[in-house]
Amino acid sequence: MSDPSLALQGAIVAALKALGTPAGANVFDRVPDSNPFPRITVGGGQSVPVDEDCYEGTESTIQIDAWSREVGFPQVKQIASAIRARFHNGDLTLSGHTLELMKIETIAYERDSDGLTSRARIQLRALTQPKD
Repeated sequence: MSDPSLALQGAIVAALKALGTPAGANVFDRVPDSNPFPRITVGGGQSVPVDEDCYEGTESTIQIDAWSREVGFPQVKQIASAIRARFHNGDLTLSGHTLELMKIETIAYERDSDGLTSRARIQLRALTQPKD
């Protein structure tokens, strides 16, 4: 059986690149040395097995961050809004798994310690189960 969090991450990255935000195709899990802005990073998370009487699946959380060097928060909020619209109660096709539920749990906005970079921290939660 394949890892549901890996299948989820692959589908999320593909959807983010196709989203048409100001970040465009600048979607990374490791930012390249060229350090482009604006950008979206797909970072850490966790997977918790859900094993109940009639259900076997995985609850995954994944952090998605939007980054901008535009003055203030408007651009990063625009990117976060597009991410929420695409993923909250949305659907994805996953390799080897079925997506049962997908929600944006929180979006937090902050200024990075460099004083120049705006950031949106987005927590996505998904419930998946293996395809039969």
